[in-house]
This record gives sequence, C-alpha cells and structure tokens, in this order.
Amino acid sequence: MENKSLLTKSALQNDIFLHTLGNPSLPKFVLIGGIHGDEPEGARIVEDVIAAAPLAEKKFKACVLAVPRYNPDGLNKVTRTNGHGVDLNRNFPSKDWSSESKESRYFPGTQAESEPETKALVGLLKKSKPFLVIHCHTYSPQICYTGKKSERWAKVLAKDFGHPITEDIGYPTPGSLGQYCLLDLDTPCVCVELPENVESEAAWKMVGPSLLEIALHGA
Repeated sequence: MENKSLLTKSALQNDIFLHTLGNPSLPKFVLIGGIHGDEPEGARIVEDVIAAAPLAEKKFKACVLAVPRYNPDGLNKVTRTNGHGVDLNRNFPSKDWSSESKESRYFPGTQAESEPETKALVGLLKKSKPFLVIHCHTYSPQICYTGKKSERWAKVLAKDFGHPITEDIGYPTPGSLGQYCLLDLDTPCVCVELPENVESEAAWKMVGPSLLEIALHGA
C-alpha cells in the first residue's frame, strides 16, 4: 500500500510529499520528478508511476521512494528555480559544487545544500541508502547516466525509450544530483530526459513499464 508523508516544506512553504511504494523493508530506489519547475512532464511521469503501482505493488522486490513534485515553487510558477531563485539541481553538496553559474537560471545558491528541498533529499538519500536514484526531466530526449555503475540501469530504462543513452548531458553540472550520487554517495544515478511537451500517454510508453520493472525485479 502506498504511504504518503510530508518530506519537507519548500522555500515558499509549499508541501513536498514522499510516496513510499511497496514494502519499506525492501531495498530502496528513489524516483524524483519536478526538480525544474518548467519541466512538468518529469513530475507527471512520477505521478503516473505512483498511480500504477497498486496493481503490482505486492510483487515489488524494491521499495520505491517517489517524490513527484520536488520543486513545487517552480512548478506553480513555471520557473526552473525554486522560490529562492536557486536551481535545485546545482545545490547538492557534491565535491564539485561551485558558486559560479553561466546564467541566473542555473544559480546554485549561496552555498551547497542551502535550500530546504536539498536538505530533505540529502537526508532521505543518506537514511535510505538506495541502490538507484532516477530523476525525470525534459530536454533533448536521452537517458543520461552518471558513472559506470549507472550504465546498466540506463539500459533498462532505454528499452522502449527510442532515444540515445548518454554518459553526460553535454555540459558540466557541478552540484547536481547526479554528481552528488557519483562523487559522494557512490550510488547509481540516471537522468531521464523526456521530449519537451510530450503527452502523458506517450511518456508512459517510453519509460513507465521500465520504471515498474525495476521495482518488480529490485537490485
């Protein structure tokens, strides 16, 4: 049974919910959507996984910790950044975190882990010790994995995706979730970049069954 709980409050005091799918005693994988508020498709695919989970949950061999609307401030305002103007995917306390940014939309914050959203997710990752982290976005469509340990998971997700598997997004991302998983946690991390403006049904066909497959087969 799905268990919904409050993970934290956002910069603007919006609720951020954590959905626990499957038996909490099982190995964990973390699924994040809506890191960037101008990429709502990432939030919707995670919401669709949550909606589909009850049909298969009893067979799960992994517990899915799903946060569909990680950046509610940005999603509400259709902005990349959170309510403090911080790009949450540059705010993680990775060893390569940098205070520099080429544009304001990539502003990493005044310091690493300055934002309540980041603090909460870092805490969840440290506590749950997941075997895999997946975060869903929209950009040039690709399945982008961080570090060699992540490659096999990228291949699972790419089964029906129809777009390339890549080893990086094409430019440096210091302080990103992927870099934090790679450099600090040694945890596999895969970024799903859906096509912009993709319809929910099409997005589901691309990665929905593969996301459920990971839950069904576990680590």
